[in-house]
Amino acid sequence: MDFSLTEEQVLLRDSAREFLTTEWPVAELRRMLEPDDAPNADCALWSKIAGLGWLGLLIREEYEGLGLGIYDLAVLMEVVGKHLIPGTYFASGILASLALETLGNEESCQKYLPEIAEGRLKATLGVYEPGSGWNAMMLQTPSKGSITKRFVPSAAGANLILFLNRTDGNDIELAVATESTVQDLNSMDVTRPLYEVECSISRLEPVGKGTIGDFQSIVDKATIALSAEMVGGTAQLVDMTVKYIKNRQQFGRPVGSFQAVQHKAVDMLIALEQARTAVFYAAAVADEQPDNLARAASMAKSLANTAYTDAGEKAIQLHGGIGFTWEQDLHLYLKRAKACQVGLGDTKWHLDRIAHLLGAS
Repeated sequence: MDFSLTEEQVLLRDSAREFLTTEWPVAELRRMLEPDDAPNADCALWSKIAGLGWLGLLIREEYEGLGLGIYDLAVLMEVVGKHLIPGTYFASGILASLALETLGNEESCQKYLPEIAEGRLKATLGVYEPGSGWNAMMLQTPSKGSITKRFVPSAAGANLILFLNRTDGNDIELAVATESTVQDLNSMDVTRPLYEVECSISRLEPVGKGTIGDFQSIVDKATIALSAEMVGGTAQLVDMTVKYIKNRQQFGRPVGSFQAVQHKAVDMLIALEQARTAVFYAAAVADEQPDNLARAASMAKSLANTAYTDAGEKAIQLHGGIGFTWEQDLHLYLKRAKACQVGLGDTKWHLDRIAHLLGAS
């Protein structure tokens, strides 16, 4: 399995770095912390991202997309994670796109995918149900009443809310929530808002169907993308911390010269490289060996969860008192790490899943 980047992937990575460095400095991100400025900041970035074709990266060319693979997406998402772009891109360009590409019928694909790819439609996907985890067989199969989905990203600003539901025959149905109630879950990271969405069964419009395997493929591929984003955030924390401890003087010498400080920085780097390797292995598996996708995705997410949150905490500690201040950007990354950690399965959930797949539970 070759992890080296192709010429096209290098171009994608470098152009994304240049674009986000110029168009999404941390000052723009901080605008989203102010309720009055948040919509303007997100909309300005959204239109530019749409012009780059990122929203259609996974969408087939026949539906106005680029038709690229999960490895290409992971390359992009690592750069995205370093710059903390809002969660709307992940919700629409990845979650919703994957669901429609995998389960959508021809009519729904023709109707929604071109608009998603061009940025004219903001979509999101509800998967998790209270008490279900991220396992399709634990989803409810109600025939009346309503369905509630939790941890739905960017639902308040979405023009299209999709639900993944389990039917009585244990098949999977993709449906549009034509009318729904959206409640903010007050995520720690306000630039990556999560919502609880409730929709009456009678107001769900089926637009596709598939198997339990299709459900898991959608969730696992999205998990790899989220893990790649977390690797990017971890890398940025490592870079910021190493730069600081090299320059910060204490007792007439850089604090980075003290062994205890060095050990913490090395721990951050080791965790980053472990997570990065697992993520790109999982991305390659998604494209080349889909039968092994489940375990690879869970390995990537469990390592990315640990690397990102631990890096955020160590970075603040190694920055000393200034690390706790509002003006320092470290807290923005730690909040994103905490928000991403619960999305698509926390560390315990993925470790339990790996144990089950290995036959150890």
